[in-house]
Amino acid sequence: MVNILFTEPAEQDLLDIEYHIFVDLCNPQAAQRISEGILNTVDSLAEYPERHPLVDDELLRRVGIRMTYFDNYNIFYYHNKEDNVVYIIRILYHKTDWMNILKR
Repeated sequence: MVNILFTEPAEQDLLDIEYHIFVDLCNPQAAQRISEGILNTVDSLAEYPERHPLVDDELLRRVGIRMTYFDNYNIFYYHNKEDNVVYIIRILYHKTDWMNILKR
């Protein structure tokens, strides 16, 4: 089984998503559903982290960035095979310019 670690930006992304849905959209049930769905999707990576494709960008592909999603949110991660760890890099709304965000 693979260990899963969130990077600081990914943790902040999840908090921002929850806050936006809960406070800005005034929908606490949706905030909980989305948060739990994202966390369940991330947890499922522990079983078989390489089941999702590498992203469709040459530079990001070379460093091994993969993507899965839940609802309208893309979950970007890297599987370090040596340490047997999946690093959750970012969790971004699907309409964001994720390539430029990840290349920063």
